[in-house]
Amino acid sequence: MSDGGLRTLDLSGKSWDGFPDWAGEGPLPEILAAVLPSRRWFGSKSRRIRSVRFESITSLDGDPGGTIYLCLLWVEFAEGEGERYFLPLARGRSSDVPESAQIARMDPSADEFSLLVDGFYVPGTGRGILRDILSQFSPRTGLGILRTAALGRWDGSIAPDLVPRVFRGEQSNTSLLFGNSLMLKGFRKIAAGMNPDLEVGAFLARRGEEVPIPATLGALLGKSPEGELLVLALLQEFIPNVGDGWSWCLSRLSKVLSGEEGGESLGRMVEQLGRMTARLHRALGSDPSDPDFAPLPFGEPDLDVLFREIRERWAKAAETLESSLPGLSGRLRFKVRTFLSLVPELEPFLERCRSAGVGGSCIRCHGDLHLGQVLVTQEETVVFLDFEGEPALPPPLRRIRRTPLQDVAGMLRSLHYLSLSAITDSPDRRWEAERWYALQSRRYLRAYASELSGFPGLLPPPGPSEKILALCLLRKALYELQYEIDNRPDWMEVPLDGIQTVLKDPPLDFGEGP
Repeated sequence: MSDGGLRTLDLSGKSWDGFPDWAGEGPLPEILAAVLPSRRWFGSKSRRIRSVRFESITSLDGDPGGTIYLCLLWVEFAEGEGERYFLPLARGRSSDVPESAQIARMDPSADEFSLLVDGFYVPGTGRGILRDILSQFSPRTGLGILRTAALGRWDGSIAPDLVPRVFRGEQSNTSLLFGNSLMLKGFRKIAAGMNPDLEVGAFLARRGEEVPIPATLGALLGKSPEGELLVLALLQEFIPNVGDGWSWCLSRLSKVLSGEEGGESLGRMVEQLGRMTARLHRALGSDPSDPDFAPLPFGEPDLDVLFREIRERWAKAAETLESSLPGLSGRLRFKVRTFLSLVPELEPFLERCRSAGVGGSCIRCHGDLHLGQVLVTQEETVVFLDFEGEPALPPPLRRIRRTPLQDVAGMLRSLHYLSLSAITDSPDRRWEAERWYALQSRRYLRAYASELSGFPGLLPPPGPSEKILALCLLRKALYELQYEIDNRPDWMEVPLDGIQTVLKDPPLDFGEGP
């Protein structure tokens, strides 16, 4: 594997063991500033980096290339707030580490470990962090360990010489797989405070209930210079699977719509998704004594929060689309013009939702539930992943308790995307896809409501339920619209259709049975 495009880090007069003393000086911060935007997990690729500095460096022993350094970087930008990133740094060989993990060539080098690399791609990093979490010894200086109740119940074992594998499917995080037992998720962009993924996992581990998520066993913690908690890595049970919910459902729906097979297995999967979403919400709302998880009543102030988010997202999308309209053509131009013409309908729609009333509970939710956050096991059961919340929200807002119908809306919107993705080669069959979506939405909602029928209080009464769900659907579709504007303009039509449908006030059926 070639390393010819890498910059050279001059180590003359320096030793690798002395890395903490010289890392912040010389060319390394400048090299990192040039390299970071090329990494998939770096979140601000379009912003110009002003500087990179090392906030902390903690050593980790036990790799053939020598000491590994767990580094917290603070990245300053030309405009806007800075960001913190977790980047282990190690020495590696070009034959062992992919180009995407190589950072610089080290010169002179005394042996074959001649590259500075992302430490998650050398075995010693995963092994060292795993050893710290699983052991009962005190954590190394500068770091902390959280161990959950589920770790005490875990009866697995890991061979000390097992080489962790880097999971290739992620973008914003980097996960290491240890055989078929454990997964260590390394967070990259680090926000101060409790990470919702860890918090929810630890809560459900304390409850000890049967819930459709991987068991959370522990975490690697750090501290900011101001003393704030930083969650650096999360250790979870690994669930053997056949893929995520999106790919599983898409492969089957494509065959259903083309007439190759019936939709029985897909229908059962949609019902299961509804039931499992309900079981997750039951567990998350099950402890009235926990100050961070106790259910709260959904009232007028919560309705006002939804209204504010919808108005803000609508205004931002409308402003962007208004300016881009001259460059659009055909069907998409028509859809955008239709959306812009709907502005007068927004406030009457919100008032109709308000007049229906409030009710039910606010609980800690998944926050970003969709088919891509679902694993399908080999037995075709489902497991929910990644409780970090919507990426566009600041971390404190991801921990706010909301109506569980927000998660329901996320899954319904995902089913809508699924239906249209299955006919990309046959747009003339759109009506079939929309009909399938309407039927499966009803199936999902009825399975969800049926599972909650013996647990009153989580959902509002039928009238308010329909209107609050409609608000959540509109909020989510506006979030999707902004994402498509920024990343995939050709896909704007899907959320635009979703917005138009919600404003028509269709009945949302929570009745019994499919």
